[in-house]
Amino acid sequence: MTIFKRKRSAGKRSEQWVTLENGTQSTDSHELILMALDRLREKRELVSLVHTGYQSPKTVIVKYDDRMLEIDKPLDWPGTREVIHVLFKDETMVWNEVRVQVTHTTESSIFTEFPSTLFRLQRRSDYRVGVPGGSTVMFTHNNEICQGFQVVDVSANGMFVCTDRYSPLEPGDILLDLAVFFPGTGTGVSAGIYMNIGKAKVMRVTRGNNKKYCYGIFFDLSKGEEEMLLQYVRLRERELLRIVRS
Repeated sequence: MTIFKRKRSAGKRSEQWVTLENGTQSTDSHELILMALDRLREKRELVSLVHTGYQSPKTVIVKYDDRMLEIDKPLDWPGTREVIHVLFKDETMVWNEVRVQVTHTTESSIFTEFPSTLFRLQRRSDYRVGVPGGSTVMFTHNNEICQGFQVVDVSANGMFVCTDRYSPLEPGDILLDLAVFFPGTGTGVSAGIYMNIGKAKVMRVTRGNNKKYCYGIFFDLSKGEEEMLLQYVRLRERELLRIVRS
């Protein structure tokens, strides 16, 4: 476990980042959380509000103190959950998250308790998350439909897939009309998720220790496909984070 320590402030919990088993980092430092909120407010950085079945349009944190946050309420805010996740990127473009309890709402604002923990959800732009067993992809290669590929992990840029049988894929090959399926896990996604990606390229070919044929695939994404994939990656990160916490 890697720990990044900062000087302890009197009367506050230890100011440190702790690396969890899935690569996510967390801190319970009140000062570090305040620093993150300062940057969001001063630079008018956008945040997203997320809970099961909902992801908000971009919004902003209006104000805060040591006890609460006030967030500009999205127009489509459903108001059905008491606990929400606030997602934002830090100055290094790494996704961060705080989990907060909603205390009350007004016509224009959502008020929550002050967050007790800050999580860094990913540490690089191509951060990969493991996917549930049974995740699959099929696609067209040289005008032939290819099936039987298991998805091992996925990022906002691509995925790593394996198959039990040899497939004549080579680095540089173009894949079209990818149909990806991620089954539900029972920890936030109650039903499977399907997504279609128009084009991708094979980047590397390897043979796994389990003798499977494995391929690194890079996506050529449209804006809509990229947003859809990012939403799933964030969702899966939160699911894995809940598993680590439990």
